[in-house]
Amino acid sequence: MTNLGPVLTRRSFVKVGGSLVVSASLTSSFSGTQVDAAGATTLDASKLASWLELKADGSIIARSGKTETGTSYTAFCAQMIADELDVDPSKVSMIVGHTDETPDGGFSAGFLGGAANMRKVAAYTRVALLELASKQLSAPVANLSVKNGVVSAGGKSVAYVDLIKGQQLTLTIPVAGKMPVADPKDPVGIANLMGLTVTGNPPMKDVTKLSAVGQSHERPSLRDIVQGKPIYSGDVKVPGMLHARMVRPASLGATLVSAGKLDAAKFPTAEVVVKKNLVAVVSPNEWEAVSASRQVAAATKWTDWAGLPGSANMTKALRAAKWTPVGGRGDAAKADAAIAKASKTVAGTYEQPYSRHAPIGPYVATAEVKADGTVTVWSQTSQSQGARAHLAHILSVPVEKVVIRWAQGSGQYGRTTYGGDGAMADAAILSQMLGKPVRVQWTISEDLAWSSASPAWVADVKVGLDEQGNMVGFKSDWYAPHQNDARMIGAVLAGMPTLDPKTKPLFPALSTVWPYDKVPAANENAFQTEGVASDSANGGLRGNIMRTPGQRQQNFALEGIINEAAAAAKADPIDFRVKHTSDKRLIEVLKSTAAEAGWKNRPSPSPEARKTGTTPVRGRGVGVVIRSGAQWVGIAEVEVVPATGAVKVLAFTTGVDVGKVMNPRHLKSNIEGGTVMGLGEALFEEVTFDQSKVTSTDWTKYRIPTMGDVPQVKAVFSSFDDRGINGGGEAANTVSANAVAAAFFDATGVHPRRIPLTPAYVKSILNA
Repeated sequence: MTNLGPVLTRRSFVKVGGSLVVSASLTSSFSGTQVDAAGATTLDASKLASWLELKADGSIIARSGKTETGTSYTAFCAQMIADELDVDPSKVSMIVGHTDETPDGGFSAGFLGGAANMRKVAAYTRVALLELASKQLSAPVANLSVKNGVVSAGGKSVAYVDLIKGQQLTLTIPVAGKMPVADPKDPVGIANLMGLTVTGNPPMKDVTKLSAVGQSHERPSLRDIVQGKPIYSGDVKVPGMLHARMVRPASLGATLVSAGKLDAAKFPTAEVVVKKNLVAVVSPNEWEAVSASRQVAAATKWTDWAGLPGSANMTKALRAAKWTPVGGRGDAAKADAAIAKASKTVAGTYEQPYSRHAPIGPYVATAEVKADGTVTVWSQTSQSQGARAHLAHILSVPVEKVVIRWAQGSGQYGRTTYGGDGAMADAAILSQMLGKPVRVQWTISEDLAWSSASPAWVADVKVGLDEQGNMVGFKSDWYAPHQNDARMIGAVLAGMPTLDPKTKPLFPALSTVWPYDKVPAANENAFQTEGVASDSANGGLRGNIMRTPGQRQQNFALEGIINEAAAAAKADPIDFRVKHTSDKRLIEVLKSTAAEAGWKNRPSPSPEARKTGTTPVRGRGVGVVIRSGAQWVGIAEVEVVPATGAVKVLAFTTGVDVGKVMNPRHLKSNIEGGTVMGLGEALFEEVTFDQSKVTSTDWTKYRIPTMGDVPQVKAVFSSFDDRGINGGGEAANTVSANAVAAAFFDATGVHPRRIPLTPAYVKSILNA
């Protein structure tokens, strides 16, 4: 075999710090990433520093360290690769998430950056292939054309696969950045989000010349998922594997007094394992582990603890905390002066309780820690390299000794973005202690009690209006516990090394994008605290990001007060927004979404609004958000029964301008899924707790939308080649709550300043 350049392994890349290889080889025996009975793969781990592999049949295997969390990342990558290489997208398959089979890393929410990496790699590969074709066809590169992987010039042609037949093409790809590290002196590095970025400027196609991008191509592996073929996190089986169920304290801050004893006659192969406050029951038989853990849990004794403020007192506790400024925008003095001189002032306090990620399927992880210190973990994490660094730090082993094998699982919506949280640490710690592979499956109740949560917050917002109803001043102060606690709960309970929860925020604390640039004086501020008991106990309610982090919460307060200001100005809510922004794209989306929703121009509340009676009353409302270069608009139509406090969303229309639409089918799916997620937060979802424990530990106490709660969701979008490729995987959940709250006001004449709009809360504000 002829070498066309140096071959770098993953380890040599780490040493030289400057390049990766893209291997186009006809000799690889690789045929997939399914886990076999021994937990091994068919690809040589010493040759995995590769982005692309071209196979003899013309198919392409692409590798990315980011994972597929339902946003169709793999479809976007396949389309970009196909366009740059002029092949059919169906020829491209993706390997994602496995740290021993992918060259980069990073969090899955960064799919635009990940897809951009793959696009550049494909462009670099095209340059190399065309140079080979130029020699073989005796034609300048400029005269070559490519279609379906075949290069042509002057009446002659050659396929990509024939260009490299009998040899291996090795290409150096320039990269920048660093992978997560297991360094206790660099806690931010453990949860490093971005991974590696492909640098340089290879010649890429103009967006107007893209043909695969913009089409509704099927996501690779989607048919396999529908047919149940992939290995999910709960399906992993490793020889000699033990099943474990965790025994948790009832009180979040309790410590272990004594673990319950096992009935050896009843559970002959089960064993109780204890490490500080980490208690588990393991057995080769899963049902025995389940049954035995219930007996042990009933007899296990813990200390009492009562350090939580109680969910009913959460806002009061936030008010009493010590606050640190962590972000601001605009001139505070100018905004205060403008509001003080305004003809009319509108002010309000907005709030939200803790909410859960609440995946329908619980978290499952399997770990195998061998005697030589090597660690393999199978997990549904959305940040494999981050999880790898976390576990190396927890187990005190070099990060090179840890391999994360990604598996399909229930969506986490941000909870594992930093690599932490879930059953991974439980499984790894138990495996290290027992010297055997261990599979840990959390129960739904365990997940709802112990997983990290999107933190509660409170915001004070104020707007000043002149005599013509124009906003002349805006002021907001937003307060919340931090949302970056990515500690793995198993490590916390076991007293093993983990992240310091007080690590500086990794996401900007002020996340809103200000849409209303015609307001002459605006000031926004964000404050965070470490002083709320619910966020600092032994596990506590660990604040963690959730889809559209920070901006989702802050935008509810922003858009809420904008709707209040529009009502005070007796203006139509959409006209009021158009009047205060020069963002032409936002104005276009507002108008197109309004047309699709059948919006009737008038002020809110509706002339038929009322807050009493048993007969339903209807209203409609609007909310907007700008995120990742995309403009979003949500319009809700709701029905309220004042006497019962019941709120039902009858219809929802979500409009967005993402610029160039990469895949209409998958953008529509993302819009629909994100909208429904936001409706759950708007109507139902609230973590409740007393002074010692979480009390919302099943689906009757922590409600999420059922099929009966989901309205028809219309998705409104157009593709604009001249506006670039922007984010379409988040922010749909943000406009849901804004629009529903505005529609509630339109129906009742009462402004809701809190979500969720539960019957109890609705009746309290209607009767106030």
